[in-house]
Order: sequence, then structure tokens, then C-alpha cells
Amino acid sequence: MLARNSQEFLPEALFELKPLSASARLFLSVTSLFALGTPMRVVPCRPVPLLPLLSAIRLASPPLLVQEEGSEYLLEPPRSLSYFDAWPTGVNYPEANPEVGGRRGLRSIQWLRGLREDVGRKAPLYFSDWRDGLTRKSLAAISFLFFACFAPVIAFGGAMGALTGGAMGVSEVLVSCGLSGMAYAALAGQPMTFVGPTGLTLAFTAALYQWCTFMSLPFLPMYAWVGCWTSLMLVVASMANASGLIRYCTRFTEDVFNALLAFNFLSEALRSLATEFVDASRGFLAFDTALITAWLCQTTAAFRNKRYLSAGAREAVSDFGPAAVIVGVTAVSLLPAVQRLGDFARLSMPSTFGLSGGRELFVNMLALPAHFRWFAAFPAVFLAVLFFLDQNITVRTVNSPSNNLKKGAAYHLDLATLGLLTGGASVVGLPWMCSATVQSLNHVRAMSLGSDGTEVVETRVTGFGVHAAILASALILPSFSAVPLPVISGVFLYLGQKVMKGNQFLQRCKTVWLDEDRLNIDCQDERQMVVLGRGAVARFTAIQALCLAALWALKLNPATALIFPSVIGVLMVLRAKVLPKIFTTQELRLLDTRIGATKA
Repeated sequence: MLARNSQEFLPEALFELKPLSASARLFLSVTSLFALGTPMRVVPCRPVPLLPLLSAIRLASPPLLVQEEGSEYLLEPPRSLSYFDAWPTGVNYPEANPEVGGRRGLRSIQWLRGLREDVGRKAPLYFSDWRDGLTRKSLAAISFLFFACFAPVIAFGGAMGALTGGAMGVSEVLVSCGLSGMAYAALAGQPMTFVGPTGLTLAFTAALYQWCTFMSLPFLPMYAWVGCWTSLMLVVASMANASGLIRYCTRFTEDVFNALLAFNFLSEALRSLATEFVDASRGFLAFDTALITAWLCQTTAAFRNKRYLSAGAREAVSDFGPAAVIVGVTAVSLLPAVQRLGDFARLSMPSTFGLSGGRELFVNMLALPAHFRWFAAFPAVFLAVLFFLDQNITVRTVNSPSNNLKKGAAYHLDLATLGLLTGGASVVGLPWMCSATVQSLNHVRAMSLGSDGTEVVETRVTGFGVHAAILASALILPSFSAVPLPVISGVFLYLGQKVMKGNQFLQRCKTVWLDEDRLNIDCQDERQMVVLGRGAVARFTAIQALCLAALWALKLNPATALIFPSVIGVLMVLRAKVLPKIFTTQELRLLDTRIGATKA
């Protein structure tokens, strides 16, 4: 039995392994062919027991063909593993990774080269980016993406007002998200990416406010100086082609980063609900309202996967669901029967549109003492690290080959655009915006053609239109004062759960406790246990858990809250330099898998 090419047929030997289930035999066959990727040799073999086979697999590099050698059964090693050898640092994933430095590498940075190439590649497509979006599909996408983006804006605005002592609130978040989103859609290289308020940016802003209060410094001038320094650093980084460094950010770092983001959503929701427990009845009413809101948001958002109604109706329920839940629960909370049960804390909104406290548009940056203007560069370094990672991880996810985008990426131009927007928002005291992963992937899905999404309409029209609608909603700002704060907490619970979805680190936290005899080889995280054993999976998961705990401790400590973003960058160094000394190459291949390989 001889196969001269891996694409000719599956090796019959694997299908003769009677103790294995059909799915297990198929998995071994397909992974054998995928791992080799080159002509291979199939040798005669006879059926072998399951447990010796799995023991051999744990010693192999990845599951391959069984070879008879005397009375023993071994796994034949692959002839070429260039793809897998390269993946742990991501250098062989060019479709979704920018170049580092220049043609001569990081040691010889070719200034502005990345920006010039991004502009040269995107400029001929600029008018088609607008023209391609002049369709009925874009209008439909704008209508539901507005609601999908509007709910987090209101939630973050309410939280921002509480965490900054009213220095910023819903008004500022609405205006900043609207203007920044319109500018990003018009100027950035990848218009399919959406910008918006993010949980870690909110955490950093709250930490900066607490530090300014402790130091008796004016918050908005310090905020403006930190933002301007951050803007300068991001623009310089884009000029130096630094976005290429994101290729060294593997799933190890991204899963910890997203877990931190999810826990931040959950903690902010619980913190807000804790303030409602001035008495037991009010507290439990608020808690129940938040849980109902979160459950309804999750149920409606997942309705497209149900079997009820028509496909179009299911899509409509999923797209408009979270925003409709906010309106519906708010309306119910205003009913006299509900109000007799107890009162809610509600969003604090001005009677007319205006900036918080009736302040002027431009921040008086000279109100900050001169030496603190220079000191502002210190926290700006940490904010720049946070923005750099958040921006590039999101854009790389959008640019994933699985999303079928054809017009190409522009990482350096995207980073430069974000830097300019950060500077503009800072001088007028508006909240910083950054690339939002969930909203961006919703945008890609909304503009996909056909059920399989093999073609996507890449346009600037939808991003510009959605954020223009968000900006226009500021005209009806007083009506938002009816929204209960527990509803906002419920939206945060829903967002936290949504960010957790697909996080392999969090999935492994459950998998390591499973009975090895009940593992499912068709499941990604359980397959890792089958191939590598509990020990390697538990060690890898424990290291990620320790990293997450360290980040969380730094975030909670007022003395270190401003520097926790820099530790996220340290995770990349830990993955590249330390983990290869603890785990074998094969263990890292299976545990630290490709990013962006699954279509949103």
C-alpha cells in the first residue's frame, strides 16, 4: 500500500484501527496529511490498541502514520515542518501580519516605508471604497449596526460618568464615538474596522482620574497632556513600521488580553450593582434587572442560530436585539407596578445637549503645572502600549484570511490614523476611542454576500453612516435619562460573556478538570488533552492564569493601575523567550494555535 502524494488518498492503515472511533480515525488521517503538506510514505501496518496509540501520539510531533518495525508500532516523524516551526512567532502568516521594520529588518528601520506603501496601495482604491457601498445592503447594514454600536456607547457613557466624577459622561462618549468613527472611516486604510469605547481604555481613564484626585491635579488638563503624548508615540510608531511587531503576539497573549477585557466588563457591572444595595429590596431588584437584561441581550443576539421564523426575521432579531432590550426593559421599569417595587438609579443626563459641567470645548492645558506636562509622558507610554496592542490585534483579526477581504491591509496607516484621532480627542477633553473587536467583526459579517460569506463588500460608507447616526443621536440626549443603571450593568455582563466566547484559555480552565476517559477528540481544547496529556495543558493554562492574575492585581492597585498595560507587552516577550524553555515545540504548536483562523 503506497501513496506517492499526500493528496492521492487517505491511508487505509488508519481506517483499520478498529478500537478507534470513526471521528478519531478521520482526525488522525486529516491531521497527518495537513501536517506533512509534502509527498509522504505510507507503510504497511496492522490494527493496534487505542491506549498504546495515544501514548505514542503524546511522544510524537503531531499525530502521523503508524509504522511497523519488528513487533513495535511507532509514529513516523514528518519530513518537513517549516510551517509549524515558523508559527510560534507568527512569521509565516503573511496574509494577516504586516512587515517588521523594513526590508533589512528591525535593526535598520526604514522610516515612513510602511506608511508610503499603505498609502500607495490604498489610494487607487479610495473612491471605490465609497462607490462600492452605495447599495441597499449598506443601508440595511447601517440601520442595524447603529443599534449594535449604540448600546455599548450608552453603557460606557454611564460608566464613564460614574468613574470620572462627572468630568465625562454620555454626551462626551456619543460625540467622541461619532466624530472619531466618521474620521476613521474616511482616513484609515482598513475601513471595515470600527472604533469605539473599550473596557481597558475605560479602566485606564478611571485610574488616571483617581491618581489626579490623589495628587490634587486638574483631571482634564492632565488627561489632555497624556493623550497628546500618546498621540505622538503612536504616530512615531507608525512611521517606524512598528505595527509589524504584532506578528509576535500569538494566541497565548491574545487570550490573556481578551480574558482581562472580559473580566473588566464583569467587574464594572458588579461594582455598579453593589452600589444599589443601600437596602436589600432595591439591591435585589437591580440585580434581577441586570440579569434579565444580560439574558435577553444574549438570547436575541444568538437568535440567528435558532430554527424559528424565517432567515431574514432571525437576522433582524439578532441585529436589533440588544438595543431593543435596552428600550424594552427601560419602558417596563417606568410602569407604576414596577416602580412600586422599588426605584432605580438612572443615567445622569443634562436637560439640553452640552459638555459635562458646562465647560468650554477646548481644555485649558496650561492649567497643569509645567513639570507635570513632561511627567504626563510617563503614563502615556503605558496608554500607547495598550492602544498599540488593542488596535493591531483587532485589525489583524479583521484582516484574517478567513474573512475573505480582498483590498488588503494597511496596519501602519491605521495606527497613524488612530494616533491623530487620539490627539484630537485629547485637546477637547473627549474620551479616547480605539478599535472595537466585536463591532468590527459584526461589520464584516453584515457586509458579507451569500450565506458562506465568500465575498465581502469593503466600503467606507457603512462606517461613516453608522457613526454619523450615533453623533446625531446626541440631539435626543435628555431622553436617555430614563435608562436605569442596572440595565447598563446588564449590557456589560452580556459584553463580558461575549468576549469570553472562543477564548481557548478560558475553555482550557474547564477542560483540565475533565475525566481523560470522557474526552472528545473532535473538540479543539479537549484534543489537546488527548494528544499532550493533562500535565502540559495544565502547565500552559496555569501560566496564562498567573499572567492574568498579575495584570488584574496591577489594575486594582491604585499605585500601579496606570502601568498595567505595559505588562501586556511583556507577555509577548514571555511567550517568545521563556515558554520555549518550558514546553517542547510540538506542545507549543498545539497549545498556541493560529489567530484569526475562524470566521466571525
